[in-house]
Amino acid sequence: MRPAPRSGRSRSLSATLGAALLVSSAQAATLDFGVSYRAPDAGLWGRVGVSELDLLGGQVSAAVGSRAAQVGYVRSLSLPPLGAATARTDLAVTWQGGVRLDSRASAGVGPVALNLAGAYFTAPVTDVDPLAAFAQAPADLRERGWNASLGARYRVDRDLIAVVGGELGAQPQLSVGVEGRRVLTRPVTAEPEPAEPDAVEPDPTAAPEVATPEAATDPADPATDTPDTDPLGMDDTLPDTEPTGTLTWRAGALAGRDVLGLTGGLTYAAQSGLSVGVDALAGLNTFSVTGSLSAPDLIGEGSSVRLYAAYEPWRTVSSPLRTGLSASLPAGSGTLTLDASAGRTLQGQAGFGVRVGYTLPLP
Repeated sequence: MRPAPRSGRSRSLSATLGAALLVSSAQAATLDFGVSYRAPDAGLWGRVGVSELDLLGGQVSAAVGSRAAQVGYVRSLSLPPLGAATARTDLAVTWQGGVRLDSRASAGVGPVALNLAGAYFTAPVTDVDPLAAFAQAPADLRERGWNASLGARYRVDRDLIAVVGGELGAQPQLSVGVEGRRVLTRPVTAEPEPAEPDAVEPDPTAAPEVATPEAATDPADPATDTPDTDPLGMDDTLPDTEPTGTLTWRAGALAGRDVLGLTGGLTYAAQSGLSVGVDALAGLNTFSVTGSLSAPDLIGEGSSVRLYAAYEPWRTVSSPLRTGLSASLPAGSGTLTLDASAGRTLQGQAGFGVRVGYTLPLP
């Protein structure tokens, strides 16, 4: 049995959320509600929050739930002529007294893009997000500790990027690789020209037209010359094309605690918004595969659906098997969301979770 929430802390955090809601009434913001259920051990959760509140040059978010309270701050900076940077920090406090502090930052300087992240926690992430264990991105499920990651991307040319990344914490690792992109096209079929109208019989009673000097055709006029042709009698004009999608490939290597192997992947993104991706790792006594599928307007105009699955048995602090579905659909003035996930925990136990939410933009 979990102890009852501490009333003083509950009142102070509820007051903070209430103040945020009052501030949001004077500016654009988003209100969200959510109810979650996780089996076999967590039961029913509830949450209400507000986000995108303009404050101190950035944006603030706040939420109160049945298990924890959260507050976050994000700010973006433009650094001409170098580039831009974005930083975000989130603090969560559980009703059991645990704390989670997460920070992320990204920056772009010319052809280089950097991403940094770090976390310190004295409570498991599942005390804040009941569906985190089976999310697409692997989550550190320890009850306390820290972790950090660094990633860098360098654009070699228009279609080639060099990638390097590393993680520190319970399972340190290092990865290197390259990414390439190719735009897929198809020929455009020219539409047939409209047929010439039938010739009209001349009116015998009409006066004949007399050509004026301006309207007479000059045989020496360049506009009436026969167009030049290729010496071989061929037209070197390329046929018109249109893009159909983008194919991205990835190749590299991953080395770390309990993992060593080569990595590869493919992603196809169609012009319609459909996206399919798969990645795999193969090495010494190591194998893993992940995949995802995203489709817009599948269940209605403006909707989105995403499916994912990941099997990574080499992970020691994250669930080795994760599957899930996320969907959103415009409903009324807001958006209805559904998240469902299932998998197998580090202890080999099967579990699942479902969350239904509604987001409403405030005027």
